[in-house]
Amino acid sequence: MRSREAVVQAPVRQEAELFRHILDALPYPIFWKGRDLRYLGCNAAFAKIAGRADPSGVVGLTDYELPWRKEDSDFYRACDTQVLTSGQPLPETEEPVRGSDGRQRWTQTSKVPLRDEQGAVFGVLGILIDVTERREVQERFQVALTAGEAANRMLKAQVAERESMQRALALSEMRLRTAVRGAQMALWALDTQGLFTFSDGGSLSTRGFSPGWLVGQSLFEVFASHPELVAQARRALTGEAFTGYILLDGVHYEMRYTPVFDEAGTLTGVTGLALDVTERVRYHEMLEAELERTRNQLLQVERLATLGTLAAGVGHELRNISTVLNSLRSSFRECARNGTPPDAELLEELDWACEHVATHGRHLMDLGRPGRSTVERMDLRELVSGALAMLRTAGITKHVMVSASMPESPLWVEASRTRVEQVLLNLVSNAADAVEAVRGRPAEVRVRLFEDRAPGFACCRVEDTGVGIPADKLCSIFEPWFTTKPPGRGTGLGLPVVRTILQEAGGDLSVESALGEGSAFTFRLPLASQAG
Repeated sequence: MRSREAVVQAPVRQEAELFRHILDALPYPIFWKGRDLRYLGCNAAFAKIAGRADPSGVVGLTDYELPWRKEDSDFYRACDTQVLTSGQPLPETEEPVRGSDGRQRWTQTSKVPLRDEQGAVFGVLGILIDVTERREVQERFQVALTAGEAANRMLKAQVAERESMQRALALSEMRLRTAVRGAQMALWALDTQGLFTFSDGGSLSTRGFSPGWLVGQSLFEVFASHPELVAQARRALTGEAFTGYILLDGVHYEMRYTPVFDEAGTLTGVTGLALDVTERVRYHEMLEAELERTRNQLLQVERLATLGTLAAGVGHELRNISTVLNSLRSSFRECARNGTPPDAELLEELDWACEHVATHGRHLMDLGRPGRSTVERMDLRELVSGALAMLRTAGITKHVMVSASMPESPLWVEASRTRVEQVLLNLVSNAADAVEAVRGRPAEVRVRLFEDRAPGFACCRVEDTGVGIPADKLCSIFEPWFTTKPPGRGTGLGLPVVRTILQEAGGDLSVESALGEGSAFTFRLPLASQAG
């Protein structure tokens, strides 16, 4: 008689073991309590944060006997009591959970009542989803998985285990199938040959598979047209537990693989969980787009600050020239009244004034040019010459002796003209500011262009004989808002923006400085192919 009972219960126990593997493979902590608010059971994920080696270590305990803070335990029990009293599910709430490792996490908790066959509430079921990361990025990401009511049916059978193991296992199977079929997930199990021994879940129906239809078929044949999924399955069948990501027909899935070993440590198969994370991917893309917009706004802020300074200098020069033109106008009127031709020196002065007005006007138009980021092919020598002319016209470098050393042949690069121009204007104007306070030696700024052929880079070195940068501040100069200039003389965004521009173009920026001797900033950009 006992032998017959063992034969009958063996498949049930094997199926229970499979369900336990599947339950423990779920990444979300799940627990259930009785009306006395003592734990009736949980999965491995919940046992881990509770500081227990396995789920059995939680059974029979209260929240006060687990590593939660008292105020958190009070809150959990109040929520549980509300569910037990009202018989209604508790809407998703965010709760703090301090685990056995002492780290506080934030979880999105769903709690639903457990009912017996007569409909009476005999306990409460809770599912915890870790939303700590989402809170840290200001809730940009949302967790799209909630299997509360379905998991409730599955776990209700586990509670009934005290009365009848066979009945509890049967109910657990039914509840589990209902849960995964109603959620955007897929659960499956493979043997060592890659044949499906279990398959279920709502995500399977979206691909045209009915529950259990895959059982007995080979994953390598069914998904032969998806080599990435096949490769992940082969990797899992080597005994490795890992999480992978794939894109199937426009849907993004997070794939979790867990190998199953017998008592001797021999691999007997693999359980898998696929979660539809399409919404999470979209939020990541939205966040990247937002970061890109913010980065472009910072670039524009720094550009406007630089161009505003240059435009002010150009305006000052134009006012000086207008004074000369007004004087010449008076002289020419006098000559016209007297009937005498203008003096040759006056005509030369008029030529000078007209030429400088045209030059300054051209520079003003250049300064007001929209900051397009279109990549184009250009000679870095021409860009350096233009930037130095603009700074000279604006009066930024009039108090400084500026020299430029360039190779005879072009230095072709492919980048955004306006952004590389912004790099040059920033570095040279910084160098000019650095030499203002220099006394006892010439105030010089030297710009040197050269080619580093081995790695294939065009290099520009901007040196000054200024005050230099203290060693303790040298490591901070690329941090946003940090500046060594007096208040009102800098935004603290110049060098961070310059480095970002160069990195996005495939280049880099380095600095050398000695206090009281000056500084040298060198930037590099990849050389473009020779003009053909």
